[in-house]
Amino acid sequence: MNLFNRSILPFLILATFFGLSLVGCLDAPNDPGALKPVESIRILVKQKESPYSAQLKVHPSDSATLHAEVTPEKYQDDLKFEWFYANEKKDSLLTRGASYTFYPNDDVLPNKLTAIDGEGNRQTQEFNIIVNTPPVLSDSTVPASGDTLYGTSTSAFLFSWYSIDIDLLGNDSLIHTLDIDGKEFEVGSLLQVKQSGLTEGEHKFRIIVRDIYGDADTLSYKKFYVIDTLEAK
Repeated sequence: MNLFNRSILPFLILATFFGLSLVGCLDAPNDPGALKPVESIRILVKQKESPYSAQLKVHPSDSATLHAEVTPEKYQDDLKFEWFYANEKKDSLLTRGASYTFYPNDDVLPNKLTAIDGEGNRQTQEFNIIVNTPPVLSDSTVPASGDTLYGTSTSAFLFSWYSIDIDLLGNDSLIHTLDIDGKEFEVGSLLQVKQSGLTEGEHKFRIIVRDIYGDADTLSYKKFYVIDTLEAK
């Protein structure tokens, strides 16, 4: 055998090996968790005739619908969706499809979505549904609408009101705002304050209450009157 051919034989074998390895790398499958070319999957929720929202908050008295929205939209129909209730023990399949309607009062709320493409790749998203009842203000206030207050600009007049929220037994909390003549005073969880600096004449006030999830209730403006007792003298 030619010595030259014998000398290059190992290099040919080595080159052939690396060539096959390179082909193997190029043909390697994609990351099984990637749903290419899908860029993102959003979970939206709606109740009644309201539009879909990315804020996963629902009122307990009405059914709600979750929807999986794909970007780019043209790949929406290429994916299959599975909705689950997942806990530490197991994942329980609730339904299949891009949308899922449920009742917030149920003990089992969806909290996991799996998207599957035509090649069997899967992408999973966990989420939490907030079930929240908005706070409610009583129409009974001090002063009441039409009341007359007697004093001076230095007199501290009492303003009081009452609010309720059945979610307070959980992690919810209420924040109140006292609006006098269009000027707002944040008073936190207080249900009464005293305010001075009111001149003689007609005034108006209202109360606004919000919970930590952004739900609110507002009273209509109530008129009251201040008579300056020093001027009267």
